[in-house]
Amino acid sequence: MRTFLYILCCLYMSQLLFAANEKQQFEIRLQNGRKMKIEVCEAGIFRIRITPHPVYAESLLQRYGILKTEWDPVTVSKKENASRFELATDQYKLSVDKKEGVLSVSDTKGKTILEKVWFRPGSDPLCTDLGKVINKKYLDLKVYSNSSGIIGDDKNPKTERDRIETGDYRDNSIISIALKKDERFYGGGSTSRDHIQHRGELLRMWTTYQHTEIPQPFLLSSENWGIFNNTTRKHFFDIGSYDPNTFSIYNTVDEADFYLMFGNSMPDIIHAYTTVTGKPFLLPKWAYGLNFGPNMLEDQFDILNDAIRFRESRVPCDMFWLEPQWMEKRYDFSTKKKWNYQKFSAEPYWLANTYPKQESHRLFIGRLHGMGFHVCLWLCIEYDQSLVAEDELAAKAGKPQSGQEHWMDHLMHFVDNGVDGFKLDPARTIDEHPDFAYYNGRSDKEMHNLNQILMPKQLYTTFHQHKGIRPFQHYTAGWAGTQHWSASTSGDNGGGRTALFDQINLGMSGFLNTSCDVMNVAKEQELQSLHFGLFLPWVQINSWYSLHQPFYFPEHRKNIYRDYVQLRYSLMPYIYSAALEGAQTGMPIVRSMPMMFPDDRKTDDMVYQYMFGENLLVGIFSDSIYLPKGNWIDYWTGEKLSGGREIKHRIPENRAGLLFVREGSIIPYQKEMQYIGEKALDTLIVRVYPKETTTYTLYEDDGLTFNYQNGAIASTRFECKQKEGRTEFTVFPVEGSYEGMYRSRTYELEIDMPERPGQVLIDNHPITEWQYGGDHKVRLTLHQQRTSDKVTVSLL
Repeated sequence: MRTFLYILCCLYMSQLLFAANEKQQFEIRLQNGRKMKIEVCEAGIFRIRITPHPVYAESLLQRYGILKTEWDPVTVSKKENASRFELATDQYKLSVDKKEGVLSVSDTKGKTILEKVWFRPGSDPLCTDLGKVINKKYLDLKVYSNSSGIIGDDKNPKTERDRIETGDYRDNSIISIALKKDERFYGGGSTSRDHIQHRGELLRMWTTYQHTEIPQPFLLSSENWGIFNNTTRKHFFDIGSYDPNTFSIYNTVDEADFYLMFGNSMPDIIHAYTTVTGKPFLLPKWAYGLNFGPNMLEDQFDILNDAIRFRESRVPCDMFWLEPQWMEKRYDFSTKKKWNYQKFSAEPYWLANTYPKQESHRLFIGRLHGMGFHVCLWLCIEYDQSLVAEDELAAKAGKPQSGQEHWMDHLMHFVDNGVDGFKLDPARTIDEHPDFAYYNGRSDKEMHNLNQILMPKQLYTTFHQHKGIRPFQHYTAGWAGTQHWSASTSGDNGGGRTALFDQINLGMSGFLNTSCDVMNVAKEQELQSLHFGLFLPWVQINSWYSLHQPFYFPEHRKNIYRDYVQLRYSLMPYIYSAALEGAQTGMPIVRSMPMMFPDDRKTDDMVYQYMFGENLLVGIFSDSIYLPKGNWIDYWTGEKLSGGREIKHRIPENRAGLLFVREGSIIPYQKEMQYIGEKALDTLIVRVYPKETTTYTLYEDDGLTFNYQNGAIASTRFECKQKEGRTEFTVFPVEGSYEGMYRSRTYELEIDMPERPGQVLIDNHPITEWQYGGDHKVRLTLHQQRTSDKVTVSLL
C-alpha cells in the first residue's frame, strides 16, 4: 500500500511540475507571421524561440538530456495589448513589440540591460552580406582531418570535411543585439586564440581539430548578461566585427532558439549558464594531483621503474596513463580490443577471454596501486553516439531498443582489471562525416558538435553505473554541456600561448577542469610551461613522444621541477576547495583578470596572467605583470608591493614564473605527501595575510563519491579581523558533513605581521608557545578539539 501511495504522490507531483512549467511558457503570435515562445526558467533566465513554421524545432540538446528542463515555479506577471507583450519576474522585465518581435530587457529599477534584440530572416540583406564575409574568412581553413589526420592515426580515411560554411543565405537567420558603447564580451570557448575579450571578433562555432576544439555557443557581457545559442548546428558569433554597434548570431537555419541570462556579476552569468547546461564535472580528488603520461614506447617495466624513481626523487604523482601501446592492436577503434600482453600484464594472458575481469595485486596495475598511483588508458573512438542516446530514451519509454552494442560497455572489463579512468582522444569523433547516416536519422550538420557531448556523457554514465564512484576522464573537444561530463584539455596544442588562451576562455565559458599538454614547448620555455601547468585546475604532463620525467633533467632544472610539484601538492586543500565550489556554482579555478577585477579597464583583454582561485595571482611567460589596486606579496621572496600598476619583476633563479598573494588572503595547505591521501588531513597549515576583515571558506567532501551532489559537503569558514591594534583569526564551526569528515583538527598558523605582537591569546587565554621569525610571521599551533566549536587566536 505504501508503494502504491508513493507512486500516486510522485505522479501528482510530476503533474504539478509539468503544469507549473507550462504556466511559465508564453507564446506570442507576431504580426509578421512568425511565432515567439518565451519560457521563464528562473527569475533571471529566459528561453526564447522564434519560428516561421507551425511547430518549433526540437532541441537535440534537450532531447538527449544535456539541458535542464524541469524548473521550479517562478512568479511571473503578464501584460498585453494590441502592440506589446510584457513579462515580469521579481527581478527583470521583458518587453516584446508584437509587430516584428523586437525584444528589450530591463531590471525592476527601470535600468535598460538590453535595448534591442531582434530576429532577421534569410531575406534580410544582412544574411547575405555577413554570410559572404563568413565564407571568405573560412574558405581556406586548414583542417588536419582533411590532410594528415589526428596525430599518430596512420590509417585515418581522411574523410572530406563539409566545406559549406553558411549554405544558401536565404535559408539562414540572424539574432541581432544592439551593443552599448563600452560593453565587452567574454566566453565562446576555444574559438579565439588572439583575445579573451571578443568585441570586434568573428567566432566560428564548429568543433574543428587544432582550430576550435571546444567552441561554446555562449557569451557573457561586462553588463552582466549572457546569451546561449541552443543549437548543435554550425553558426557564427559576430561581436561588432561587421557592424561595431551590433552583436549578430548567424544561424544556418531559418529559426532561433536561445537563452538570455541576467545577474549582478559575470560569475552570476556563468552560474546561470551552467545551471542550464550542467554544473562542471568534479574529478575524484586524487586527479587534482600530477597526471603523467609516459612515452608511448614504454612497457610495464619502464613505467614501474618510472613510478619508483618518482617516489625516490620525491616528486609527488598520482596517475600514469598509457598511450596506444597498451592495446594489442595499435589505435584499435573496436570493442574487441585487448591488452598488449607482450608489454602489459594487467592480467595473465591465458585469462584474455575469461570474464568477469578482476584486478591482480601481483601484476602491473596492482603494483602501481600499491605505490599510490592510479592508471588511465588512452582511447580512440569513431562511433555513432546517437545509437546509445536513442536506446536510453527507448528504455525510459518502455520501448524496444536497437539491440546493437554500446561502445562504452566493453571498457568496463578494463575497469574491472583495475583501470581508474580514460583519456578520450578526439580521434575520428572530431572528424567531419558529411555523408554519414546516423542511427537517429540526423545528419552530421546536427550531430558533429553534439557528438562532443554524447561521447563523454556516455562514458561518465557507464562508469558511474558500473562503479558508483566518480570516473577520471578527460576529452580534448567539446560543446555546450561537455563541462558537466568530463575534464578537458585544449587539444594537441602544446603547453604554450595557444593553450593559455584556451584555459582563460574556457574558464569564462563554464569549464572548471581544464588543462593542456604541459611542457610540450620550445626548450627555453619548458620550465615556464611547467610553472603554467602546475597552476591549472588539473595537471597533464604528456610525455607521449618525449622524455619529461623529472629524473632526466639536469640537477638544477630537476630541483625546480620537484619544488613546483611539491608546491602544487601542498596547495591541495586550496585547489580542491575551489574545485568543489566550482562544481556547485560554475566558478572556474583559472579566473580571468576581467572577471575578478571587472571595474579595472586595464584588465579588459589581459592574457599573460590570471588568478588561480581566489587569492593567488599567476604570471605566465613573462617577467612583467599588472598588479591590480591593493597590496600584493611576492610568493617567492615575501616582498610587498603596492598595486594599481604594471611592473617588471625579477623571477628567482630557482623559479620559472611570477606568483603573488593578494593581501588579505587566507590559504590552507597540507603537509608533504607523495600522493593524495597518503596521510591524514587532521592537521592543516594555514597562512594568513591580514588586511582589515577578510574571510575564506574551505570546502571538503569524501573526494570520491557523488554524495556531494546531495549536499554531503563540509565548509569551514576562516576570518581574519584587524581593529585598533588587535588582529584576530577565527575558525568557525564546520557546517555540513560528509562520511569520514574530521571531528577534530589541528591548525599550524603562519600569520603575516609587520611587528612582533606583545601577547598571543587563544579564546582570550594567553599562551607562550608561539614564535616570531625574521620573515615577520607569527607561528603557533591551534587545536580545535571539536570541529563544531569556534576558536579564536588574538594577537595584541
